[in-house]
Amino acid sequence: MRSAADGLSLRAPTPVLAALLALLAAATARAVDLTPREQAGKRVYLTGESPTGGEIVVKLGRDGSTLPGTAAPCGSCHGADGQGRPEGGVRPSAVIWSELAKPYGHTHPGGRKHPPFTGASLGRALRDGLDPAGNPLDVSMPRYALSDEDLGSLTAYLLRLEEDLDPGISATSLRIGTVLPTAGALADVGQAMRGVLEGFFEALDRRGGVHGRKVELVVAGYDSDGATGVDAARKLLREGRVLALVSGFFPAGEEEVLALLAADRTPLVGPFGLFAPPGEPANPWVFRPLGGVREQARALSAFAAREPGLAGKRVAVVHAADAPFVEAARAAGAELRRRGGGTAELLRVDGGPAGDAGLAARLRAIDPGAVIVIAGDGALASVARDLAAARLSPALLAPGTLSSRDAAQASAAYRGAIYLAFPSAPGDETPSAAKELARLRERSGSAPGHRASQVSAFVDATVLVEGLRRAGRALSREKLVESLEALHDFETGLAPPIGFGPDRRLGAPGAHIVKVEGKPPGFRPAGNFVALEPD
Repeated sequence: MRSAADGLSLRAPTPVLAALLALLAAATARAVDLTPREQAGKRVYLTGESPTGGEIVVKLGRDGSTLPGTAAPCGSCHGADGQGRPEGGVRPSAVIWSELAKPYGHTHPGGRKHPPFTGASLGRALRDGLDPAGNPLDVSMPRYALSDEDLGSLTAYLLRLEEDLDPGISATSLRIGTVLPTAGALADVGQAMRGVLEGFFEALDRRGGVHGRKVELVVAGYDSDGATGVDAARKLLREGRVLALVSGFFPAGEEEVLALLAADRTPLVGPFGLFAPPGEPANPWVFRPLGGVREQARALSAFAAREPGLAGKRVAVVHAADAPFVEAARAAGAELRRRGGGTAELLRVDGGPAGDAGLAARLRAIDPGAVIVIAGDGALASVARDLAAARLSPALLAPGTLSSRDAAQASAAYRGAIYLAFPSAPGDETPSAAKELARLRERSGSAPGHRASQVSAFVDATVLVEGLRRAGRALSREKLVESLEALHDFETGLAPPIGFGPDRRLGAPGAHIVKVEGKPPGFRPAGNFVALEPD
């Protein structure tokens, strides 16, 4: 679906390039091709590095203490868009040229007045801390020791800054990318998600888009039988000129793809996957509306620690040997201790539960009141059979995204209670959102059985569009990140309320717990959403 531009965004506190860089204001919505000199100036502005190989030194405060230029580049306070980022109660002024060169000059809140900036007076402000009238700038504004060549390059770039938009932004459109399998064993999942995303943005465009801009979806496809999606993502970032990425599915290459996004400073809302990296803050450019297996495992431990009949009993955590499963099992054990539920016994099964002939004996020796199974498809049913053979009937718990498909088989083989955790549940859904998803699923023409991935795609797109709307018409990657960080208790219609923050990138940390029961077996809610604290 639609288009482009170019730029970067950095952060760091230095409230004063304001008075002197007050030279670039509201973006014009047209990407520009920068000359080599302007490119050099952009490097000075964003990184504080000298493109000529010289040295840039920052002088701070009244005592003139010094730091390397990289410690306080202009863009760290004034923003990649030159509009000024509030920091510590200080609002750096805009440094776009249309603002700096206002013909009637400037009157600052403290009463300081001066005529418009020129190239010469800008240089004096940067080097000596004096405005065009010779008044000292605010003490928070650093002074810079830099060569005439670097100063000339910086000035040249400031003259163009407000035209130098981030990639994917034009006057009429916003270009958003996604990485999906379009061939191979995972192609059905990719097609299901693509259909929802395309239909979502087409419907949005019919309603006028975002602040009058249409949203163009660029799909970077790959063959999941022979590729991980990393090369497709790299090519998209290099050639696609996208503002941000949304959703996507690249389970075998997620770590590398996210590293590419961080290096390119490209925001991503999503992706769909089983595992998210532990801990907050995570990659600052990646926002995950919903948790994965790790969060579901933690929620199951929290449930076991508080549920009557389970609280205080031994818990065994049966887990596969792959690193993500090991990490999820450890997180489950830590959550159990945090909730006062005692100690979990972690049972690693190298060949998977079905390949571990001694698992039943190990479980009998522990005699647990609850068993949490964190392994691949079929593991829940296998452990259920082992427990039944050992004449044990503890509560059996598992992340729903791993075990929902074999829940019926497990239920048929087992008399004990079975519980699953899911990041979202029917109770989260509003009638209008559920109806819209049903329409998009029908439109996609995808194979049945991919509702979870399509819910994820719908939620991701909804969150991204809300971030774009809040960022406003004068859009940049940095503003998009800031607007997403400001989301709190945002309702998507298909998930628990989503909220992020400067150090929080998981929107709904927690899971719903459901009980598997009945013939044929179905899911019944087993309590409220289990909310998790950052770990």
